[in-house]
Amino acid sequence: MKHADHYAEEEFRHGAIFRYLAKYETSPEFKRILTTLASHEDDHLAFWLTRSEKKSFTISRFELLKHRLIRKFLGLTFAAKYLESFQEDSSAAYSEILAETKDEVLSEKMRALVKAEQEDEQTLIGNIKEERVAFISNIVLGLNDGLIELTGALVGFSFALQKPSLVALTGAITGISAALSMASSAYLQARHDPDRMHEAKKSGIYTGIAYLIVVILLVAPFLLLGSVPAALIAMACIVLFIILCVSFYTAVLFDRRFTAQAGEMLMFSIGVACVAFLIGILFRNMTGIEL
Repeated sequence: MKHADHYAEEEFRHGAIFRYLAKYETSPEFKRILTTLASHEDDHLAFWLTRSEKKSFTISRFELLKHRLIRKFLGLTFAAKYLESFQEDSSAAYSEILAETKDEVLSEKMRALVKAEQEDEQTLIGNIKEERVAFISNIVLGLNDGLIELTGALVGFSFALQKPSLVALTGAITGISAALSMASSAYLQARHDPDRMHEAKKSGIYTGIAYLIVVILLVAPFLLLGSVPAALIAMACIVLFIILCVSFYTAVLFDRRFTAQAGEMLMFSIGVACVAFLIGILFRNMTGIEL
């Protein structure tokens, strides 16, 4: 088991971060949740201080600022879950001590700490209602469809047309059309769902914007670079980066395995790109068109 100093320092860090986020939180409900989470961390810290040789800890201004930026750009739900994801080993440490102790008072106290960590804190984080989380399925739908469809289309266009400017033009037209189609589909789907009728417009907007972001990022290399091979390599790097970012974000947000998330998205993107490559080659060979 790791030394008690380690766990004491972790509880101190998490408590300090939650208090720092609460200080700048504008939503009264979110501020209350963060303050309560900080209080839980203080209770855990008090326990570990009884076993730790080190009694005082510090946290850098940089780390506090880092978590504030995470909260600002990725949302409070993600920020809280990301921080709590580092506490899994402390739960194991509590269980290990609990199994060894004969002191009933200490056992009862530890059970309360474990319950607060495993249940109460998750309940509190679950009560954070953010729009970006409510529409995360639409965002992921737009990003995922954009990656799979446009990656395949651009690879196919590249081998069929051979000119970066033409690939960019056809890719942009295809991508923008697909984005509008996806936004319309998301809107209509929500409109026909009694539980989501009031969210129809936002569903369409989030889906369409996510798709358009992918269009801009994937078409850009063909506009900025003078060769198709270089543009394809740059596009592949961008696709990989988006997949890793989206997979990491959703894995933390929904307590899923990062490798499974990333592997699934990567598999579909590569699969469609390979099919598109074959179609592009087949198109050139069958038509004999050289541009």
